[in-house]
Amino acid sequence: MFKTVRKKRKFEVIIDQIKDLLVQKKIKVGQKMPSEVKLAESLEVSRSSLREALKILSFLGMLESKTGEGTIIKEANTDNLSSLMSLIAVSKGLDTSELYELRVILEINAASLAAKRHSTEDLEEIKKYLMGMSRVGIDKETQAEYDHSFHMAISRASKNEMLVMVMGLISGLLQEQIKETRYKLSEDISTIERFHNEHWNIYTAIKDCDAAKAHTETLNHLTRAQQDLGIQFKNE
Repeated sequence: MFKTVRKKRKFEVIIDQIKDLLVQKKIKVGQKMPSEVKLAESLEVSRSSLREALKILSFLGMLESKTGEGTIIKEANTDNLSSLMSLIAVSKGLDTSELYELRVILEINAASLAAKRHSTEDLEEIKKYLMGMSRVGIDKETQAEYDHSFHMAISRASKNEMLVMVMGLISGLLQEQIKETRYKLSEDISTIERFHNEHWNIYTAIKDCDAAKAHTETLNHLTRAQQDLGIQFKNE
């Protein structure tokens, strides 16, 4: 009936406390952290446990040591978090179909929001990656990078920071999946041309501020690619 409560390690407790201080706005991004001695005293922990917690926060990009300034609190680096998420997913046994299903959920809604909220700069960025994919003679890996950047640019155009953050967290996994798709289907010229046209249709719907069409075009694109790859969702 009852689950065993896992005892947290000291550095985890310290990270939780620092997180709570951020939530309560007792410390803020851009603020200088107290000295190691003062912080250890205020948190009532040993300096060795504190150093372990601070190393983890530094890896996540949340802390930066500056000569003469001390340690500054920063926003978490999503690149580092993305690598960590990829490692966790692979270690748990990555389910490709579940990743693709998540991608569909996120990207159709990102496109719909982008159609409503995009700026001129957003459109220019999305188009830049489209034009990059159109270049003659680029290799498959570069095509995959442009493809991935195109979809990430749409997520940023949604102006939903939580959506952008989640996309950023799984960015490494998405990039690998897009690369795998490009490699598998690269010999089929008609399929690659279709991808290209579908991307333009998504861009046009966003540019025209047509949220319903952006949603539909993105869903059609991802559904057809899913069929090309033979990916099946559960209970289908």
